[in-house]
Amino acid sequence: MLSIPGNHRIAPLARHALTRHLLACALAAALPGTASLRAQVELWRNGQQHPPLFVTIQSAVDAAQPGDTLRIRPGTYHENIRITGKHAPADNPITLEPAADKHTHNATVILDGADPELQRATPAVPLTRWTPLPDPTQGWQATVPWTWTTRESRALLTWASHADDRLIAAHHNEAFFLRAPRGDALWRTGTTVRLRLADGRDPNTVPLNIGTAEGIIQLTDSTGWNIRGLTLRNAGVAGVHLNGSGVSDIILQDLVIRTAFRGITTEEIKSLSRRITIRRCRIQNFWNFDWEWVNGYRDAASASDEEVAPVRGHGIRLKAEDSEVSHCEIAGQWDGMMIQGRNIRVHDNLVHHTYDDMIELESGRSTDIHFYDNVGFKLFVGISVVSNRPGPIYIYRNRIQTTDTIRREGDTRRYGYPIKMGNDWGPGARGIYIYQNTFVSDGRSLFVATKPPRYRPENWRDIAFVNNIFQRNRLARPVGLEGMGPAANNIRWEGNLFTWDADLARLAELDPAYATSGIVADPRLTAPAASPFDARLSTPDSPARAAGSLLALESNWPDSYPKPNDKSKPDIGAIPYGVEPHTAGPGGDLYWPWSKN
Repeated sequence: MLSIPGNHRIAPLARHALTRHLLACALAAALPGTASLRAQVELWRNGQQHPPLFVTIQSAVDAAQPGDTLRIRPGTYHENIRITGKHAPADNPITLEPAADKHTHNATVILDGADPELQRATPAVPLTRWTPLPDPTQGWQATVPWTWTTRESRALLTWASHADDRLIAAHHNEAFFLRAPRGDALWRTGTTVRLRLADGRDPNTVPLNIGTAEGIIQLTDSTGWNIRGLTLRNAGVAGVHLNGSGVSDIILQDLVIRTAFRGITTEEIKSLSRRITIRRCRIQNFWNFDWEWVNGYRDAASASDEEVAPVRGHGIRLKAEDSEVSHCEIAGQWDGMMIQGRNIRVHDNLVHHTYDDMIELESGRSTDIHFYDNVGFKLFVGISVVSNRPGPIYIYRNRIQTTDTIRREGDTRRYGYPIKMGNDWGPGARGIYIYQNTFVSDGRSLFVATKPPRYRPENWRDIAFVNNIFQRNRLARPVGLEGMGPAANNIRWEGNLFTWDADLARLAELDPAYATSGIVADPRLTAPAASPFDARLSTPDSPARAAGSLLALESNWPDSYPKPNDKSKPDIGAIPYGVEPHTAGPGGDLYWPWSKN
């Protein structure tokens, strides 16, 4: 089971203070004579503020010109912002940011995408929005606005929540909605929302967050925007929606995005966004880790299309060119990230409490992807590399721990694995280089799908596993590696360290050339059981010291740590002995997305 180490519990501000703030806002808004807060937005041009203040953020956005800075005064605003056809040069962008309070220097600006009236419900002052259906087992129904969407079907993906941010399970059809296998249940088609509360309460008395638009901030055919320092809450689908190939030269930084099926998302790979920079963003959901994993696929119209799978959201879904994701924290999602495209750097991110993959690198059209210095813990799967090609994809210096179980179905719980190589399509995986990582697992070291006819490792080529630590804390079945492509296809296993000889023996069974894949030893990691774990080598005589292969160095693969000065063999694992690891995430307190875990 998941647990919270004492030194990593949520700081009060991370959950409780923000919850109290939201409840206070909801109660204040419900009082007679209390009006909704209207925006006060400053427009700064050429270093000077231009009066008057804008009374909506949208009107300020519409008036902005290249080089302008729009500063939103502190407060909570119920606006979804649409930026359409607004262009600025990359070196003279339009900036959207908070304006610090002159007295408190507080710059908290919350853009709340939810229907504000539904948030004001109380037993003392009930609403009349929700109508009971004739059959009580059918639940309640309300009309909730749904605006400017690229796909009407995306209303299905709304992640509604309670006032304390606990997610309400979203369902893809009426049958699952009526079964309600995850307790409170929501089913949305466009503006029609059906709701069933497991405790039988009248939703007119319960404050709820239900989004009203596809994105709280949506950019379409727009370039040259710097959006920073805002908190985005209760999206219809996404906190930030980068809508298509006309979106480029966008910087998203220091954002907090709460309660969203996708925190930040682009459109399909055929309409790639370009030059997208995402840094120091926090994407957080109050996920219930008692939900069954199988419902991610059963409660969906497709096992592969997330657009019809309301459970399977991503913190960041980036299909782009010439882009970067760095120093972000993603917690409480189905998948942490999906990355596809060309020339993308993903580094120094912290991903935890995900119910499936830390990152999906699953594409037949990805090249020059670098995934490095990232930290993942409390994951089911670390890195999913399902038939990536043509490559290269470089995966290095990551610290990934999969030591907790997910509730697969009923009382059945299952351990995950740091790497997944799943079903094949087309010609197969190619150009994937996995080196200088530290993987700690209580389950398999590497999962390879083995069910024919989609399992075709004979088509894999140009893949390397070099200088990785594969630490298994539970030396029991199943063996960590079920399959692998042939060494004749330039698949290299060199300089790795295993803590269980069965893993190395299994590789040798798959291909005798893999008998020299590495050594079996205890690497003496500093704290492999902590969460997040400490992957430093604890002693100078660790068997991982100067025991790696020179293949990565001789092949000139990229690295984020200096090369050995004397051209000696490198240490095995993500962190050379005596070197402090790179800091992952934006800093500050971790977000813990469920009170039981």
